[in-house]
Amino acid sequence: MDKEPIPEPTFFRVTFEPMGISCPGKAGESLIEVSAAQHLMIRSDCGGLGGCGKCLVAVNPKENLSPVTDTERGIIGAEKLAVGYRLACQAAVTGPVKVSIPETASDSKEGLGKTELEETFPPDPMVKRRHVSIPRLSVSSGQPPRDFLTHLTRTVDDTRLLFKDPSVIRTLSRPEFYRGEATLVCHEEKGIVAALTGKKERSLGLALDIGTTTLAAYLCDFASGAVLSSAASANPQRRFGEDVISRITHINEKDAALSDLQKIVADEINALTARCLETCDADKSDIDEVSLVGNTTMEQIFTGIHPHGLGASPYLPVSCEPQNLRAADVGLDLNPATNVFVFPVISGFVGGDTMGVILSERPHEDDAVSLIVDIGTNGEVVLGNRKGLWCTSCATGPALEGAHIECGMRASGGAIHRVTIDPENYRVDYDLLGNDETGRARGICGSGIIDTVAGMLKAGLLLSSGRIKEGLPGVITDEKQIGRKFVLVPASASASASGVEVTLTLADVRQVQLAKAALSVGIKLLMQTAGIDRFDRLVLTGAFGARFDWKNAVAIGMLPEIDDQTEVKVVANAAGRGAVMALLNRKYRKEGIALANQVKFVELAEDPKFAVEFPAATMFPDP
Repeated sequence: MDKEPIPEPTFFRVTFEPMGISCPGKAGESLIEVSAAQHLMIRSDCGGLGGCGKCLVAVNPKENLSPVTDTERGIIGAEKLAVGYRLACQAAVTGPVKVSIPETASDSKEGLGKTELEETFPPDPMVKRRHVSIPRLSVSSGQPPRDFLTHLTRTVDDTRLLFKDPSVIRTLSRPEFYRGEATLVCHEEKGIVAALTGKKERSLGLALDIGTTTLAAYLCDFASGAVLSSAASANPQRRFGEDVISRITHINEKDAALSDLQKIVADEINALTARCLETCDADKSDIDEVSLVGNTTMEQIFTGIHPHGLGASPYLPVSCEPQNLRAADVGLDLNPATNVFVFPVISGFVGGDTMGVILSERPHEDDAVSLIVDIGTNGEVVLGNRKGLWCTSCATGPALEGAHIECGMRASGGAIHRVTIDPENYRVDYDLLGNDETGRARGICGSGIIDTVAGMLKAGLLLSSGRIKEGLPGVITDEKQIGRKFVLVPASASASASGVEVTLTLADVRQVQLAKAALSVGIKLLMQTAGIDRFDRLVLTGAFGARFDWKNAVAIGMLPEIDDQTEVKVVANAAGRGAVMALLNRKYRKEGIALANQVKFVELAEDPKFAVEFPAATMFPDP
């Protein structure tokens, strides 16, 4: 019996404003899927599950989309639904439609806080370039070699040269290599990883930091040990969720998702690499090796390893060992056999980025005790000195980076990142990121959230229980006269297209309480496990950790009390710095590999004390 032909998909015209981009949208695809295909990023902090409400868009005609879902009714409300507002993750195309993306729903690609790295390190790389003059083969010159590679090895007079990679052998088969000059890129462990015609002396390396929220690339000179240029952008995987669990869930649900998420990061890294090369007037063939750090989930996804095990107890990585891969195997647009060194990890939730931080900050060389806190979508904590290192991971959740906060956003243009509240008159002053001449706020990022909570506590607007005190200026109550939110920026001064103020809600405060409790209890239990009752140095790092006011974090109970004898150090991106160090100098690389096996991981989820301590830690200290 003949099979019925599969019907051709139906497409409708979808126009996105204010960009003016018009494209075909397949019937049944969500608006967020159609926009992603056009590289238009709409916020999706919840990974397209309809939980965050950040993908709110205006549509016309509203009849040309799938029926309104119960999720949308609960988040948007009848009044806005009636005038054509929808969630882009829930509304599917059923006819031609125009979609207006407000500023608050548009997801900027900019990445802030990871490019402040302009240092020089002693170079001793794993790769060297060798210039060779290849004589013409001639039978009259004596016994001919068995093959061309043997001839090349004799010419260089180095039997240690290994020609293993098929891409290198294919390159060397070209006629121009049978005579004249050539440059061989020799890797200590991989052999010849690239062959170039002519004399090419410039040798560069690329260090990568793949964060859950932000990607960063650092172009380095193997001759001088200097960081020549850097570039950063938002991780494009964020449309599948702001946290790693959302992305693991997405990969578990769709067979093609792993390769899709790997590819979009590789493509973005290629774009960052091109920006770095252009700044230095260099070519991609100048790059001889890559080093890479990331949390365990980001490293596994990038290397094509399924992260299923990281999303289910006991949360084990496939391997903790470092990897050496080919650039072609992970989609990097470089010489195909270029080695990509991937940092070792410590556990399922303490990854290569933490090893980069340790390598950078070097607590293992000091008698003084260091407490290193990397605050991001997850919170990693390292404690110790030359006598030993302990680490743990705290499930802070993405609230501290603006996700799951009603007016929250990443640290990008238009985000409120500094807040002060006058306790006398409750006046709010704030600073915005970016260079928007209008000075209109789009939302609030993590550092601004911490400042706001601390300022509200000090001004009496917020009680230690987390309750917003009613009857004070800026406090909005519900019909039961319960304080529901505090207005930071009135609608007239915000950039919100829907005319909503920038506020901190009671639900937002609860998210902050959960996040700060996880971190504070994690630090406390780690110190107890290590038998350490005080630390001499506090290091704050990560794109968020390096940008917030640590004194306000202490004021809300997120960080422990700091005495006058404790040194506080803020490092913009210690993980990226560690990646650079391991790229430029083999000593640091070997040291990092050895340290990964020595750091003691403490699993808080298995500690019964955590469940006991956590509820009390959600309370704010009395101001």
